[in-house]
Amino acid sequence: MLTKTNKKKIFSCRALFFILSLCVMIFLEMPQLAAQEKIQAFDMEEVTITDSFYENALNKEIDYLLALEPNRLLVGFKQTASISTSYKSYGSWESSLIQGHTMGHYMTALAQAYKNTVNKPSVRSELKNRMDFIINELEACQIKNGNGYLFATPPTQFDVVEGRVSGSSWVPWYTMHKIVTGLLDIYKLGENSKALTLASNLGNWIYNRTNAWNSSMQSRVLGVEYGGMNDCLYELYKLSKNNNHLTAAHKFDEVSYFQTIAGGNNVLNGKHANTNIPKFIGALNRYMVVGSSETLYLNAAKSFYEMVLKDHTYITGGNSQDEHFRTPGRLDGYRDNVNNETCNTYNMLKLARGLFQVTGDVKYADYYEQAYINEILASQNPETGMTTYFKAMGTGYFKVFGSPFDHFWCCTGSGMENFSKLNDSIYFRNASEVYVNMYISSVLNYSAMGFNLTQNTDIPLSDKALFVVNKAPSQNITIKFRSPSWLAAGKNISVLVNGSVTNVQVANGYVSLNRQWTVGDRVELFLPSDVKVSRLPDNRNVVAFTYGPLVLSAGLGTQNMTTTGHGVNVLKATKNVSVRELIGVYNSISNSIDQFISNINSNMVRTAGTLNFYLRNTDADNELTFSPHYKRYQDRYGIYFELAMVAGGPTPTPEIVSTPQPQEQAVWSGGPYDFDGVVDFVDIPDGIFSNLDNFTIACRVEFKALPQWVRLFDFGAGTDVYMMFTPNSGNSGKPYFCLTTNGNAGEEGVSGQTSLEIGRSYHLAIIKNGSHCVYYIDGQEDSRNSAMTIKPAHLGTTLNNYLGRSQWEHDPYLAANIEDFRIYNRSLSDAELMALVQGGVSRLSGDVDENGAVNIVDALLIAQDYVNLEITSNYNPELADVNCDDVINIVDALLVAQYYVKLITDFSCK
Repeated sequence: MLTKTNKKKIFSCRALFFILSLCVMIFLEMPQLAAQEKIQAFDMEEVTITDSFYENALNKEIDYLLALEPNRLLVGFKQTASISTSYKSYGSWESSLIQGHTMGHYMTALAQAYKNTVNKPSVRSELKNRMDFIINELEACQIKNGNGYLFATPPTQFDVVEGRVSGSSWVPWYTMHKIVTGLLDIYKLGENSKALTLASNLGNWIYNRTNAWNSSMQSRVLGVEYGGMNDCLYELYKLSKNNNHLTAAHKFDEVSYFQTIAGGNNVLNGKHANTNIPKFIGALNRYMVVGSSETLYLNAAKSFYEMVLKDHTYITGGNSQDEHFRTPGRLDGYRDNVNNETCNTYNMLKLARGLFQVTGDVKYADYYEQAYINEILASQNPETGMTTYFKAMGTGYFKVFGSPFDHFWCCTGSGMENFSKLNDSIYFRNASEVYVNMYISSVLNYSAMGFNLTQNTDIPLSDKALFVVNKAPSQNITIKFRSPSWLAAGKNISVLVNGSVTNVQVANGYVSLNRQWTVGDRVELFLPSDVKVSRLPDNRNVVAFTYGPLVLSAGLGTQNMTTTGHGVNVLKATKNVSVRELIGVYNSISNSIDQFISNINSNMVRTAGTLNFYLRNTDADNELTFSPHYKRYQDRYGIYFELAMVAGGPTPTPEIVSTPQPQEQAVWSGGPYDFDGVVDFVDIPDGIFSNLDNFTIACRVEFKALPQWVRLFDFGAGTDVYMMFTPNSGNSGKPYFCLTTNGNAGEEGVSGQTSLEIGRSYHLAIIKNGSHCVYYIDGQEDSRNSAMTIKPAHLGTTLNNYLGRSQWEHDPYLAANIEDFRIYNRSLSDAELMALVQGGVSRLSGDVDENGAVNIVDALLIAQDYVNLEITSNYNPELADVNCDDVINIVDALLVAQYYVKLITDFSCK
């Protein structure tokens, strides 16, 4: 029987259990801040870019930020709050219904620039003063408004969008997004706690506003561009922990639309691109904030990203035509002067960056690099710091940049942000790993781990990136180097650690090195590039060219570069001139456009030591020069050209000739080659040295590594019969050339006197003339052997003729760039060799038929020219004035004849 006391105890236990259960239920139902990021970003203070181009871009942006007058950007806020001001607002967009959006961007850019000027204390102090001044002024405006409202125009715009009143409005929620984000960034990056209070108060106003919406009004409001309101409110909730801010964020999520996109249905045709991209940044942030229960939103963000890249993106990484997505896959049909709004790429990079951090998938890092270089870097004028709105994909247009104080486009504002955070996505981390996502000269100071790393590179001008450890902790760290999607076809990253080749595997898009690092450790990466062709889906004959991570464009002149208006005070380029848009492919060389493209690395050639490229075997060979598009800002350009087959062109000559040719011809020539030191080499035809006595072997080479006994070439029929050259002999560490028919005991050769260096370009040559064998560096004799008895003919039918590797399988492979490798069946003269060193024997003075040598035919042609006989064969009079007296006469013909019979060895200009 229960006593009264026992009943009380049971009741108390039941009540306690109920209360505890209720607390658990409430806790489970409360949204929790979820840590969904697999990979974290470094604080921008921990990454310093040292590349001069990027440094200039940041400095130009900071100059612009400091040239703006904050009081003029505050005018609308003060007028709305009925606070007097003597300042006048800026014009154009800042004197319109979108007034205030620039202040949002400006706050973010100031905060980012503040993070990037640790080593510039006076500049940093000025940036900090501006942020604090702006926050104090905005605080006064918010207090005066009395309800948390903080905006540069009255609330009437929001009433109009909601349909409560009639009147004018533009995109008030879009502007609100920029303001909230700017406040949060000053709090997070600018060390101003008051900014979060302002943002939180504004978030409360937004909650009260949106909480009054029914479904019809919500649908009406979300039909007007609202930027990333869901994104900024999720970001506010992370900091404020105020559930009202989370509820308000949900009001800006278009759930049915997200479901459609997550299901793989591309309904983007006709949609305003920059309205839609931020929605999915917000969807991704919802997943990151609320947790794994919200996978719909992650899937929507991933699916949207894939649709945009697959069906709406040009080679630069940009998208849209006249601000809108068009028919999926129809890109050529919409190439014009209003493609690729810069704000779109700004937002696509935010989306890609977030997806990378959540998933770790390297494809997002690949896209980030593509668009970061070829869209974002390409959007700034490096002289003025001004940025673009559109970037034309139509051939023959040019980049149009805004002005400092007269436009204030949306892309002006996103431009402020782009160039004040250039360092924020080079490196990432997790608990034990450092990710290297981009190859840009920079310094990483991982302060929490006690790890400091310097990166030096000029990829893709060279293919080397050098990393040096300046500070290291006692525990192991894994460095993960991205293996980029642009690597040369069939090539992989090759890695040297402290000068030794390291075997590495690519896993999930990265090469990983795990070790206990010590100060001074050096990692050398070699990332070979080649020319690639991108074809548009709706016209496969319209192509663009890339080299490594860079999009190439051709300059098309500066004639009549005028602009015209577009939309609301936006400018666009005009094309009121005739420019080349079609490239004719000679049918005598290529039998189809597909074949031309498959041989693109022979049909588009890089000028040594530069990133300039020119075409071969087309009717534009001497007209178009291609170079990195991101550096182009002064002229009309073409990224995309249409290819068409045309008749004509030179008679094709094979690159490889397997039998000795007439006295003046090279037996074999080839290149350029980019050897990775792991598997790359060229197999030269068998028997190529049969019957040879005298010879010349020459090439231009830049070594990436110089391990002992690596071979530049090795020709022969086994390890006892060979003719080889090593840039680093095991005995002296210096170059060595030799021939033998009796193994190393029977070698005859030339030992070099000068050690070769990694990363320097050399022209190397071996010339044998009778018993004399001379080794040349850059056309100058380095060493010789005047008692050679072995000649190539003694080697017999050589079966293993390798460029880039040894016959002996245990010797290292060559890691080097090689250009213009030539084998001659004769000894070149000093003048001919110097012509090779200076750019090619085909331009040798006196070689008027340009067949690669000066001979009696050239003398006869000059004589015919002198007596005015008709010349029916190839003849270049520019090469006929061999004594440089500005007259072509019989003296020139006699000099050529004397040169041919070796009475003279050179031409001299008197």
